[in-house]
Amino acid sequence: MPFVPQDLLDRISALEREVRQLRGRAQMRPRMDEISNGRVVIAEGGTLEVLAPDGTGLFGVGAFSDWWNHPDGSKQQGVIMQREDGTTAFSVRAFPDAGLGGAGTQAVSIWDRTGHQVISDDTTSGRGIGSPALPMPFQPLPPANEVITASAFLNCWFASIQAHNPVATVQLEFSAAPGATCEIKVQYRLASEANWTDIQTDSVAAPAGSSGLTTKTAWYTFPLDRADFEQLIFVRIQGRQKAGADGVRVTCLGGFTRRTYSRTEVPDPPVQSIAARAFATTDAGDTTGSEQGIDLPVQPPPFPQTPPKEGTADAA
Repeated sequence: MPFVPQDLLDRISALEREVRQLRGRAQMRPRMDEISNGRVVIAEGGTLEVLAPDGTGLFGVGAFSDWWNHPDGSKQQGVIMQREDGTTAFSVRAFPDAGLGGAGTQAVSIWDRTGHQVISDDTTSGRGIGSPALPMPFQPLPPANEVITASAFLNCWFASIQAHNPVATVQLEFSAAPGATCEIKVQYRLASEANWTDIQTDSVAAPAGSSGLTTKTAWYTFPLDRADFEQLIFVRIQGRQKAGADGVRVTCLGGFTRRTYSRTEVPDPPVQSIAARAFATTDAGDTTGSEQGIDLPVQPPPFPQTPPKEGTADAA
């Protein structure tokens, strides 16, 4: 008779238990609403959407519908966040219609409930803030709002601001007495430049037989050429009595900076960006700063510096 181990039945029972456990685990599915570690990749034009219980889209990232295609017909990839009422709150997207400020270039925007971009970058120039427009306060310089009889240009108004938007616009009102001609000049320069750039010269003449002042009101708009983001710029208004003897007046009604409305308003690029100059200064070992104040704010380098190697004095 063959030898049979006495614990054979126990071994068979243990094996059956293990088989039942394996069969049960094989039929179990992992939780579909949790990722313990690692990353999730949605590739090849896929999208991720989050919907409210009523079907309203709350969040989406990936490919947009065909209506949002780029001008060349390609799919646009972006991000959109909506409020629970369906209004857009945040987006990274371009408008298919170039007239609406897109031409295929995406903007990072925050929206109000009526569809206005309350905060966005400037898509046309690619530099600075598109919205909101920012005020440009002017300070009167004698003889602002006073009678001017000098034939040489006099400084009347002055503004000093940081460049955040790419375009500036100024509204002036200037007047001439009967028989006189008032001429004004709008000038612009960077704080780091020595010479002024003449933006526009304009004039108004009053007939000799007129009764009272002859007045002209006009807007003067110009791109902030060569100005890097947050760089200090100056705008100056000059006036003179070009002809006549009874005097002229120059008044600044206001000014502000804004986004570009067309490609013709794109400013000339900076010769060298502030970030690059600040990085060069830091890289040269200068720890005292540029001593140029807000004209050249010391910002972090444009790229992370290489971390020190282990075992060096800097790593300690």
